[in-house]
Amino acid sequence: MADAYELDPEKLPQAIADLEEAYLAAQSLRNRVSRLMEIRPGNGSDEVSINAAVQLNRIAIDESIGSLAKTQRELVDAIGETRDKFKRMLADYLHLEDVNQLPDYDLPAAELPQVVDYWERQAERNGQRSPGGATAI
Repeated sequence: MADAYELDPEKLPQAIADLEEAYLAAQSLRNRVSRLMEIRPGNGSDEVSINAAVQLNRIAIDESIGSLAKTQRELVDAIGETRDKFKRMLADYLHLEDVNQLPDYDLPAAELPQVVDYWERQAERNGQRSPGGATAI
């Protein structure tokens, strides 16, 4: 199954924290890519130096060739989307946990007569209980 994963709901908070850390690291990488994109063709006056600088800038910027900037942006987006999905999963899980909790009532137990077996129930329904507790036949 593509793009499917299974995660223990109890471990979601740690997974979210790990994704947060990865997201910050990817954002830091974005800053480095931005600085790389600001580098203009070098000071070299020969054709090889100028061409090398142009090609390096192209690798950093040009989206048609799967540039570093595009790859980095997709990485940040994927980590952010996964983190957000995990947060929604955790919220849903916590909501279900909350909904499925038994209410904490502090009430005394009801006084109900306890009927021992089928025959006593039948005798009770028929009003055939003798005063000594024995069932009339």
